[in-house]
Amino acid sequence: MKRSLPCSPALQLPLLLLLFTGLGWAAPAATTPCPEHPYTLETPEGLAGGGNLEFDGEVAIFSDGACLQTRGLLLQAPELRYNQNSGELTAGSIEVQTPRYRFWAEESIVKGQVLLASGIRATPCKCGDDLRLLSQTLRFDTRSGEIVLEESRLEVYQLGLARFNELRLDPHQPLSESLGLSQAGGADAPLILPVRFDFDQGLNLGLSEFPLPDPGVFSGKFTTRLTLLGLRLGSPDPVLRVGFAAQGENRQASLQLDSKPSGFASRGEVVDGPLFFVHDSEKGRYAFGLKQAFVLERFTLTPFGWVAQDWRDGTPATLERGLAAGAELRYNFEVQEGPFRFRLEPFGVAALYNQPQQYAAYGGQAEGRYEGEFALRVGYTWAIESTPGRFWLERHQATQKLTGSLQYTGFKLEAEHDFLKAQTLGSLRVGYTQDSGEVWAQFNTCWNCVGKTLSNGRDNWERRELVMGFTPVPLTCTYDLNLTPLLGYDFLRQGVSRWGLELRYADCCFVWRLGYQEIRIAQEPGETANGRLVFGLEIR
Repeated sequence: MKRSLPCSPALQLPLLLLLFTGLGWAAPAATTPCPEHPYTLETPEGLAGGGNLEFDGEVAIFSDGACLQTRGLLLQAPELRYNQNSGELTAGSIEVQTPRYRFWAEESIVKGQVLLASGIRATPCKCGDDLRLLSQTLRFDTRSGEIVLEESRLEVYQLGLARFNELRLDPHQPLSESLGLSQAGGADAPLILPVRFDFDQGLNLGLSEFPLPDPGVFSGKFTTRLTLLGLRLGSPDPVLRVGFAAQGENRQASLQLDSKPSGFASRGEVVDGPLFFVHDSEKGRYAFGLKQAFVLERFTLTPFGWVAQDWRDGTPATLERGLAAGAELRYNFEVQEGPFRFRLEPFGVAALYNQPQQYAAYGGQAEGRYEGEFALRVGYTWAIESTPGRFWLERHQATQKLTGSLQYTGFKLEAEHDFLKAQTLGSLRVGYTQDSGEVWAQFNTCWNCVGKTLSNGRDNWERRELVMGFTPVPLTCTYDLNLTPLLGYDFLRQGVSRWGLELRYADCCFVWRLGYQEIRIAQEPGETANGRLVFGLEIR
């Protein structure tokens, strides 16, 4: 099996060398590209080659580094046989390299630009196979790039995690995307394993949205997830959380239960086409109803109706319960000319209640962008209510905000002004990028900002904070590590506001993360002054 060497040998400390001595990693043997072999042959299945070529009738036998190269696939084997009459290529003990995976198979045949193989072991790891898929058979269509594994199972360190009747992979996509576990950052974002272990006001430990394979699933994608978490363990207010979520075509359901010393809390949602049910016991909310959007060119009309309950101000004293029916109308106008783009989306909503009360609101969003040598964005959002809405579902709180941003190489300025609160927020970020990463500094400000916090009850949230840090380039080398430091200073309160340090280490399959961050001076109502220790694991 081929192993990759670290690309920064100077970073290998004696301790790391000692740790990895017993692992038996071997340096990869030098391989000759398929087109550069002494003997090559163009076939309908691709370019076949090898260091030696013999003929047995109509069968061409390649050996001494036999290979087959076609679009998105490189196959290597001790011996490759090509039948010139049938057009079949057969080989045993093969290794297949694609942009994202490496496959090994006991037997294989290639015909009609389709690779059929048996006795499969596959891995997305850079080296080794601590994360792997074992399968009875494989079908690889080199034209479409689709890979189908039948009767396969997923293993991590030889521990079985899931079984699939039929699993479909894309050789150009990461394993997380093929399993339906893509992150918000897109297909290239790292997959963070759904195991939580950190310390934040207590120990947080357990499974967070852990994927469960469905029996008989032919797409191979996870559609159900399990949550089993202990939160703030060891603190005066620990929480045991149990959750379950499932998703299908136009259907989804989720349920989460929290057990606390003060009692039980639950929240959940069920959606089946236009019908839905949602509840949150801590906010005193539930609703059962329907909502359906109809699109006609630039217009979107969404009629709705529900029976609901809500604590309007977050306390039982402001309980609202009853029926609501109405509709929302939106108009989406967008025009683009070269680097300039403008979007306007006004809306209006009206609702009737089972009380002598009506609700109407209107507003919208306007945004202009320029994306050329620099990026400039200016937007305005507004909403006006006739009377306060009874339920959170139809409510559009009064808003008048002006936002903007300016971004250039190593420079980013963002600002927001709330006219109703007479409040202004802003941030200026300056970064300097070099080969090892980016050194950056960000200044965060807030004028006339008020609010409450659970930490000390302070109601004045004026902010003048400078945060500095270093973001290293993503780890691409095996057995490499980097450090990500962070330091913040509060100029108004004259003290260090936050600091943190994260260590990342990359092995063949995973990136291990260990970090600590401490907030010493809370900067906004959502923050609490405390320390947090985080452990994470990402698939490379």
